Amino acid sequence: MMKKRLVRQNSIYKAVHGFTIIEVVVVLLITGIVFITASPLTGKAAASFNLRHTAFQMAEDIRELQQRALSESSHQYLIEFYPDHYIMKKSIHPVNIRIATVHLPNTIRVEHTNFPEDQIRFSEKGTPSPAGGSIKITDQATGKCKFVIIASITGRVRVSDKPPDH
Repeated sequence: MMKKRLVRQNSIYKAVHGFTIIEVVVVLLITGIVFITASPLTGKAAASFNLRHTAFQMAEDIRELQQRALSESSHQYLIEFYPDHYIMKKSIHPVNIRIATVHLPNTIRVEHTNFPEDQIRFSEKGTPSPAGGSIKITDQATGKCKFVIIASITGRVRVSDKPPDH
């Protein structure tokens, strides 16, 4: 509650409005309690966002290499997966040209792929060669995981919370 007090100023009394110290302390306590209870929720939300964003970014990068292979009618594009990053390459004999290296956020790991030698190669038609498969990425902070799934025949790339049906 704001209190009014009268202050004399040049022989004219004016009402001065203000807050008491108790009111200020109560508001600060309530604000502090709200921030303390909300902070764990924002950590989980950020972890969930990182996992989702990483999965969709990986799917987008796979689609990009598919399109490059398709537009150039080339079977030279590939992606190699490691626990904390993946590398997009163009294989021109005798060397590999590194297109990009994508580092994953600290808590996110590539846990498993079912591609030979943990790499995807693309045919001239943009399909995975020799077959499709999936990449499992996990957020170590929350234990949640996402799957980036590449269809064998069509090369369709999608992100799912559930493992693919084989």
